[in-house]
Amino acid sequence: MFRPRHLPRPALAGAIVVALLALAFGTLRLLPLFDGEETHEGVPLAVFAEFGELADRIYSAPADDPSKRTLVATLEHAPGWGINPAATTREGRAVFLLAPVEGGGRDTPAEVWTIDLNSGQRTRLASDADLLIQPVLNRDGSVLYRRSNGQRQEIVRLDIGNGSRRATYTEETTFGIFPVGEDAEGNLIIARLSTGGTDLARVRDGAAQVIVHASDHLARGWQMAPDGKSLAYLAPEVRGERVVYRTHVASLPDGKQREVAETPETADHLNPAWTPGGSLAIGQDSRTGSGAITLIEDSNVRALPAPQQGFDVPLSWSDGGTYLAIRSFDGDTASSPGNESIVLLGPDGGRYPITAPGDVIFIGWVTRA
Repeated sequence: MFRPRHLPRPALAGAIVVALLALAFGTLRLLPLFDGEETHEGVPLAVFAEFGELADRIYSAPADDPSKRTLVATLEHAPGWGINPAATTREGRAVFLLAPVEGGGRDTPAEVWTIDLNSGQRTRLASDADLLIQPVLNRDGSVLYRRSNGQRQEIVRLDIGNGSRRATYTEETTFGIFPVGEDAEGNLIIARLSTGGTDLARVRDGAAQVIVHASDHLARGWQMAPDGKSLAYLAPEVRGERVVYRTHVASLPDGKQREVAETPETADHLNPAWTPGGSLAIGQDSRTGSGAITLIEDSNVRALPAPQQGFDVPLSWSDGGTYLAIRSFDGDTASSPGNESIVLLGPDGGRYPITAPGDVIFIGWVTRA
């Protein structure tokens, strides 16, 4: 996300990262870290890809020992372009965009694929997606992706079961519309950029109705709550004589803002990640203290174990909410993040790095077959 390269990253979400965040409290030692328990035999499998110049290799591995990995599939792609996966996996299935081997790249339509993470069987679903716009895997297993033709942008809904697809929303724009997900009632939720800033909108019968004006500038980091009733996002604010990105939560039925427990005001936020139970994990840069992730449960705020150096950014929780995939940086700020690694944080505070010769693309979680 912070080093120049072709590899698409989930945090881009069509807008490219602007700032990062991790906690500035002192490190707290909390055992266990998360609610719930998993026996060693029940430890979830983390799914990730090792980026290669011509092909990515997808592996699954126990969260408490990523070195014991099993090859799931090898995905060939256009030179220099890695896969762009949806942020979640569901029922042992992942969805990703792929730049085709012949002639693929930024300005060439990408292919939409689904893969069974137990068998490795994969199916191409479409070949007209915008490569850099992350697809969305809905709660019901359907897929949302964006396609463009000049200034005409469309959000497409694809049913994996029967392969049918339809454009659910179309707009002529010089800026951008981005799929966020579907709410509890099955309505498409989009983010829309314009000269007026960023709006969150609900689509019904092909028309977009603004739910909340998120910012006069660029808002980002959209994260749908597990129940589809709330949405967390990041918007810029002036704090301590500097502009920082902070977490906001909006109710999807009416757009009302929900109060979010305060964290050090001069820290930048990035990628609020919902737990399966509806709590939020928020990262902050380490300019104001430790680089720990903050876990916000209603009005209760606590810090997860911090890295020895740098800061952590949450990615994805396991289904049981006991393991958290994070991106860990050894620098201090988003503008100077240093080296990046993917780490799995366990319920006892253990840190289990995923190592690879090249970049690691985290895909999600799967239970043992």
